[in-house]
Amino acid sequence: MKTHAIGIIGLGVMGREMAEMLADHPRFTVVAGFDPARPDVPFPLLGNEAEVVNAKNVDAIYTATPPAFHEDIVRLAVAARKPFLCEKPLAHTIASARSSCEIVASAGIPAAVNFSYAARGVAVQLARVVKGGGIGTVQGAHLRVRFGRWPRSWQSGAGAWLAGPAEGGFTREVVSHFVFLANRLFGAGRLTQCAVERGSAGTETKLTATIAYPELNFTIDAGIGGDRDDDNRFQVTGSRGEISIVDWSLLEYAGDAGPSLPATSQLDALADMLDGKPHQLASFAEGLAVAELIEEMLAR
Repeated sequence: MKTHAIGIIGLGVMGREMAEMLADHPRFTVVAGFDPARPDVPFPLLGNEAEVVNAKNVDAIYTATPPAFHEDIVRLAVAARKPFLCEKPLAHTIASARSSCEIVASAGIPAAVNFSYAARGVAVQLARVVKGGGIGTVQGAHLRVRFGRWPRSWQSGAGAWLAGPAEGGFTREVVSHFVFLANRLFGAGRLTQCAVERGSAGTETKLTATIAYPELNFTIDAGIGGDRDDDNRFQVTGSRGEISIVDWSLLEYAGDAGPSLPATSQLDALADMLDGKPHQLASFAEGLAVAELIEEMLAR
């Protein structure tokens, strides 16, 4: 089977983690990268973003830069006619997210946004139960998430952008994953309630929100508090029970959720996209829908 050669732009925590995952997957090799910090990585570092995108040995691009740079990299990749995977959020403003989505739609190039619940096994299992009637008629969904600090301890080297209100905050970085999952499960959502409290840095310290879907409400309770880096539960309640994803990867369900699916399925889906096959990765249109909801929350 064909091996896809990936160029990575942005080699902070997420970029390096993805580089390791790609290197461990039989369908990928990482052949080039760029980050102004010049990290120690086992592949060539080039001089700038354009050099990575235009490198002849690079088949596709993955970008894990701060969100403000995403649109520029989208434009570079489209000009080079190279498929790409963009780290979430798609952008830090609705205008930039819409622009990126329009560029991709016009170009017709394979492209996706890296929401981890798009093809992750635990989310696929939850969707199978919910849509298969395992918990009966769905009545509502709720997310509760707490952070001991923000940024989280393992993100301390990510730079000021993650701690600042222009691009960072836990709503864009974490809550967006669960908004994406709710959109996948329930359709198009509309923000009907939101309250935000902010700290001295300007980023949110507490957020409550309600997103209305055609048949139910999804409520969000997120904030800083407790002694854990990340404590989260996404719960869907039905007429005959409930099912939850806890701490990103644990499925809690009293019934039969079917066989466990591998955690690597996100990269399997990326391989399918690059092979020109149907795949489960998040489209740019889905990324835009999430950005619109997230940025509307943060505008409150």
